[in-house]
Amino acid sequence: MKRVYKLTPVREYDVAGVESWLEDMARRGLYLKKFRPLFCTFERGDSGEVRYRLEPHRRVLDDELPQSMLELYEQFGWDCVDEVNRSMLIFSTRNPDAPELHTDPELQETQWRKLYQSARNGFVANLLLALALLAFTGYLLLGEGTPVLSLVEDSIFPLVLLELWVIAQLMASIPDLSLLSAAVRRLKEGVPLEHRAVYPRRRPWAVPAFLVSLIVLLVLIVGNYILPFTGGGLRPLDEVQDFLPLSLASLEGPDYQPDAYVSDGTDYANFSRQEHYLLCWRQWEVVETGKWSADGQWTRMEIQWYDLALPFLARPLAQEQLQAATQLEDDIWWIAPEDEERTWSITQYPGQGLDYLAVAREESGRFQIAAVALDGRTAVVRYTGQGNLNDHLEEIAAMVTG
Repeated sequence: MKRVYKLTPVREYDVAGVESWLEDMARRGLYLKKFRPLFCTFERGDSGEVRYRLEPHRRVLDDELPQSMLELYEQFGWDCVDEVNRSMLIFSTRNPDAPELHTDPELQETQWRKLYQSARNGFVANLLLALALLAFTGYLLLGEGTPVLSLVEDSIFPLVLLELWVIAQLMASIPDLSLLSAAVRRLKEGVPLEHRAVYPRRRPWAVPAFLVSLIVLLVLIVGNYILPFTGGGLRPLDEVQDFLPLSLASLEGPDYQPDAYVSDGTDYANFSRQEHYLLCWRQWEVVETGKWSADGQWTRMEIQWYDLALPFLARPLAQEQLQAATQLEDDIWWIAPEDEERTWSITQYPGQGLDYLAVAREESGRFQIAAVALDGRTAVVRYTGQGNLNDHLEEIAAMVTG
């Protein structure tokens, strides 16, 4: 027989609505084979009068269908057609004289109350999950004091999407709880459940909500399990793509002598590395190291370069990273003696055709930082050496304008 697929216009816990819809489908010659919250499968046949009834029966994955119940109902003329979300069984009969499955509201109320309590417990569990995700996301954003960088580089963006998805599921489950609660109250008052009701012809938000859920799932998989494996390998400096890095040799002048630490063919003192993130598909780290200066100062430069998916994050990221770098706490080579007081002078350069450009210099002359941003690109330079970043503003700006 020909299979027919129909979008489900009724919420699964709208018992009277589901039963009415399935009976109307039977009058059109469509008989239920598989019930799904999004769409149902029918088999086409001759039109007929069929009664459908939903029976609460919650079961976990390892539970079998209740054979004793099925056999009992079959004796009274009712066949089990399918189940709804592993929480209700769907029975049908073409016998107009078949007795109703239940005539005792008190007994039926006990069964529906169990289903309501299970749904309520699931709602509470999802609520606690949402609160836990919110707390964890807040910790990741604010724990390191660099929320913009955490949003760009960490798994926070997928977590935010997951948080929104969980909240959406919570909102969607509220009407289901309301329907189940109303059914329990009705039965508690001794009033049998209705089996015929007006139901909506369509749920226009159901398909978009399903597609959004798929997109969220895809983003979570890509962000947490695929992108981390697409970068991270050390490369030679001449393999830097996407921008022209500021050169340590240009900062140090003609007397510059590069240092090297080569192991297994990789220079760990001079390298580039590319990473990929959901909010920053292209992120580069460039490191150059020179010989120690005559006064015992290490000559070194690190560049962090970002091409952001959300351009409005570029300026906040540059400002944040400039401020964070002046703390001298985010990498071992920046750390100075704890008892040494550090005073910084920060010079900003507005009106350069850039979103942001600033250079920070420790007054002792040991550390310098430059940050620049334009149109979704950000570059941060951390430098120790004899040169002056203020004398290389055009080269710094070229890293985001080129």
